[in-house]
Amino acid sequence: MDYMKNFIEYVGVRNLIIFGAILVALIIFMIVYHSIKLKIYRQEILDLQNQINGIKTLPLQYRLGRVQSIAKNMPEVAEEYEQFTKDFEKITEFQKNELGVLVNEVDESLFYGKTHGIKKKLALIHEMTQRYDHDAKDLLTRIEKVTEIENIQRVEIIRVKGKYREVGNEYEKIRVKVEEFVPHALEMFKELDDDFVKLETLMNNQMFADAKNFTEEIENRIDSLQENLKDLPSYVYVVSDLLPSKIDKVDELITSLEGDEYALEEMNIAARRQEVDEQMEESIAHVKNVDIKGAAEVLEPLTGLIEELVIDLGKELDSYKQFKEKWRESYNELQRLTDVYQNTMKEYRRLITEFVIDEEVVISKKYEEFKQIQKDANDLIEQMESGHFAYANMLEHVENLYDRMMQHDAYLEEFEKQKEDIETKNQKTEELLENINIVLLEIKSEIKNEHLPLVNDSYRDYIADSYNKVEEIKRFKAHKPVVLNELCAKVEGARDVIYKLYDNVHNMIVTAGMVEDAIVYANRYRSMFLEVNTELTKAEVLFRNGEYRNALQVAVDILERLEPGKYEELIKRKEIKSA
Repeated sequence: MDYMKNFIEYVGVRNLIIFGAILVALIIFMIVYHSIKLKIYRQEILDLQNQINGIKTLPLQYRLGRVQSIAKNMPEVAEEYEQFTKDFEKITEFQKNELGVLVNEVDESLFYGKTHGIKKKLALIHEMTQRYDHDAKDLLTRIEKVTEIENIQRVEIIRVKGKYREVGNEYEKIRVKVEEFVPHALEMFKELDDDFVKLETLMNNQMFADAKNFTEEIENRIDSLQENLKDLPSYVYVVSDLLPSKIDKVDELITSLEGDEYALEEMNIAARRQEVDEQMEESIAHVKNVDIKGAAEVLEPLTGLIEELVIDLGKELDSYKQFKEKWRESYNELQRLTDVYQNTMKEYRRLITEFVIDEEVVISKKYEEFKQIQKDANDLIEQMESGHFAYANMLEHVENLYDRMMQHDAYLEEFEKQKEDIETKNQKTEELLENINIVLLEIKSEIKNEHLPLVNDSYRDYIADSYNKVEEIKRFKAHKPVVLNELCAKVEGARDVIYKLYDNVHNMIVTAGMVEDAIVYANRYRSMFLEVNTELTKAEVLFRNGEYRNALQVAVDILERLEPGKYEELIKRKEIKSA
């Protein structure tokens, strides 16, 4: 007590009051701080608990159950399921035995208002909660990758069902056109409806792999049905209306051609018509089964077969009249050519007895070809008499026969030209020979009429050679057949020689006449000039010896010395006189 009094007195009452106030304030602060801190920690631990509870609500266990169901039908998932289970147990154990224990410990401490060490523990809980969240969500992600197959498949089924509804809507648009002819289309839709029920059963039994394959199968059938439905009305029209009308036309043509005039058997009409019926039945069956591809494969050759029948029957009908007209024309032409060839071959045989014919004259070969045409014509006649033929085919043969005959007019015309050329050439040769003989006679006559004292030996040899050539030609012509070209060459050669001889003889006679004229005119100077007499005498001697050109030269020289230009005057006088 005394101690306390002494202390108070020492410190002072005022100071003591101040200190007490400070101390009270500090105590109050500490109480308030502790209270606030405790409240913060409690809120933090509450948030962490809520976060942990949120992680605990993740559907891990439910998803694991789905994986377990899937693994029963998908052995490849069983191993994954075992790993998922192990990971789930680890996460659960961590949450309960580590994270949960620490959270309870902090919660209890805070309940009693204890805050010592709480901050570190809360930090640890934060870290452990993040780990727990990460591991749980990672496991859920991996599990969902497996369970997603169901979701994916259900989405795929929904997509396929949507496509199926579209096909159903498309069918409704064409139903009126095809329903009666193709009742099977409704059966196909009923089958697809049943298949979707089966598909749902597979899904409910977690048989997702089978469901996937079955879904693909259903979709393929839907796609096929959709594709077939696009063209179904057209094909229904083709097999129910278009082709039957064409077949009726075929039957009408067959009916119109039945009889003795037409050979339907040779055209194989009955068998071809039967084939049309068989293919028609097959195409109808494909259309009724909504098998457009199969129908197309049959309809293409069927259409071609029907068109061929229409064409062949129509051609046969049209060919009848054409054949009659063409055969009459061809037969008349055959008779005409036969007569022409008979005369032509007579001429040909005559020619080859007289002349060696060039290889270019090929009428004998063409006649052999014509005899083949005659044989082919006789074969056609026999076939016509038998009645086993189709007019369309026969018309083709007759037209071919006629075309072949038409070529022979050109061959015959060519022979006529060749014959005319041969005869013309032979005639010219005869005329030329005749002219040659005339020229030879003229040469002999001129020489004789001019009374020339002497003909030069060279001229005599020339004349003799000319006569020899003519005789040679006569002997060549006497041997039949004659090589006409060689005869022409010989005649032309003789002509050139004889015509040259004629010119030379004529020039000789003219020269001799000029010598006489020159001597006669110069004689008036003979008595006056000794030189003139001498030169004229020399000219006369040369003239008597047949050297007319030398004689003329001597006479002209002396005459020009006496009267320059006189010789030209004499020549002009002679030309005027001759004219």
